[in-house]
Amino acid sequence: MKRYLLLTVMLLPIILMAISVTASVNKNRLSLADRLEYSLAIKSDSSISISEPSPPSFKLFSFVNMRSSSRSSTTLNGFKLETQHLRSYIYYYIPQKEGITTIPAQEIKIGNKVYSTPAITVTVVASASNPSSQSSPAIAPGFGFDDPDLPWSASRITGSTMIRAYPERQKVYKGQPAVVSYYLYTDQMVRSFNLEGEKDFPGYGKADYESPTMLKYETVNQGGQRLQRALIKRIMLLPNETGELQAPLVQGRARIYEFGYLNQKVNSVSAWLEVLPLPKDNVPKNFSGAVGSFELSDNLSTESISLGEAITYSLRIAGQGNFNQFAHPQFPESSAQISSPMAIDRLNAGVEGSRTLYYTIIPTEKGSFTLPSVSFSWFDTDRGVYQSYTSQQREIQVKSATVASYFSSLLESGKPQSIRPMLFRHNYPTYHNCLKQVWYWLVIAIILAGTIFSAYLVWLKNKKHRDPEQYNQMMADRALRKYLEEASEAAKSLSQEFYTLAQNGLMNYLSEKYGISLRFSSPEKIAELQQKKIPDALITDLTSFLELCERQRFSPEKRDAASLMQDYHQLRRIVLAFSKKGNTK
Repeated sequence: MKRYLLLTVMLLPIILMAISVTASVNKNRLSLADRLEYSLAIKSDSSISISEPSPPSFKLFSFVNMRSSSRSSTTLNGFKLETQHLRSYIYYYIPQKEGITTIPAQEIKIGNKVYSTPAITVTVVASASNPSSQSSPAIAPGFGFDDPDLPWSASRITGSTMIRAYPERQKVYKGQPAVVSYYLYTDQMVRSFNLEGEKDFPGYGKADYESPTMLKYETVNQGGQRLQRALIKRIMLLPNETGELQAPLVQGRARIYEFGYLNQKVNSVSAWLEVLPLPKDNVPKNFSGAVGSFELSDNLSTESISLGEAITYSLRIAGQGNFNQFAHPQFPESSAQISSPMAIDRLNAGVEGSRTLYYTIIPTEKGSFTLPSVSFSWFDTDRGVYQSYTSQQREIQVKSATVASYFSSLLESGKPQSIRPMLFRHNYPTYHNCLKQVWYWLVIAIILAGTIFSAYLVWLKNKKHRDPEQYNQMMADRALRKYLEEASEAAKSLSQEFYTLAQNGLMNYLSEKYGISLRFSSPEKIAELQQKKIPDALITDLTSFLELCERQRFSPEKRDAASLMQDYHQLRRIVLAFSKKGNTK
């Protein structure tokens, strides 16, 4: 029971993983001049590893090419991040004849589960027009050889012109590229030749391999006859059916000089190839349809990095083969993040040259990481056997992550860029949360206090210029609160202590405001104020108030409430008047 429970827990992510596989075509009804696009789309809410499916075979159509793509998107649904991965494969076919056919259901294996697509019915109808597969510059038709009124009609023309097709190999394997060369043979004065069309047959895809821009003649013996021969065109055929395969027929118009310029239609002679099936014995498990003659090599950009950096692994496949008809090799599952390969092609006609696959590898843990081997298998047409290439395992040293290493690749131009992964928490140094530290909030408090005080000073300065009257009143009130608060309270309570407190507070205020020593007597302080350019009227009011305070301090008679409040308001007016004068220390 425990074993079943453990197995269920281990398989739970696979069971819950949402995967959908769909198939579609661009047209269910098309003409002989159209192209069929058969698409497979695989959607999943988590990353998947899958080899490219082989192109399906069905009647009435010939497979031409394929392409694949992958992308990921992340959306926020409520408070949950949802990621969707999409793999798409598009297969291109050209119709060969009219009729109704069915694209069979495809079975795609992902993990331990097989997903099936429905069968699709396609109808091929006659084309409204038959455009030629190759166009050439228009040439005036001139006179045809079939005109009976010409004095040099066909029965009087001497010599012959013909087109012959020569396959590079008479026997090829299914999927093996085959070059077919078309030569113009003539014993006449053929000045130019224009291709006007090609007739295709079932069982192959094709691509232009070489198209000379002018006729370059060479002398050959053909059936005991001395003729001039010039290459017109080379095409590359990709057989996708076994058995006898007829090469395309080409037709064109030769411009011949004989008693003037004449145009003669010329059709090629039929040529055939024998397409052999691939052996069914000793087929490698990872064989994905590669057929040809290949040489492989690999390279690793570095073997020592910091956590957060990316490594580039490249696998180069060079030679001749069906480059567009096999799946790219994939790394097995590992602790690192390994991307799908990015292909850079340097190919002629899609079958000859080299393809370099670039894999981006991002380790997710520090320490020693072993890069697993990657394998690629193909059928070697030169030897007639299956071959395999397996890369060596590489040891990569991964150092601790740093902020600098995380962004370092952005400064390295010419290298593939990648989105950095989410690294595990234990791979980074331990940092303390500043929000839980006392010093952090102390610094914040000091900054806030300084900001508030600075704002208050700015506000005072602006107020002094915008509303000086109110500013002076505010300064006077502040002085009263600071130096004469006790005198103010005594006045409100009608206490005779008001005069003593008022005299002391007023002199303290003036001493601090104008920098006068407190050890001076009142007459000496008055003399100092006179030197500060204080108006005489204000000095007179101040002197009168101080004399009043001196009399009342030692007078046996007490002032009534009205007189006391009047003296208090006199004190306020004197303080307000001095507030308007500013400091003159």
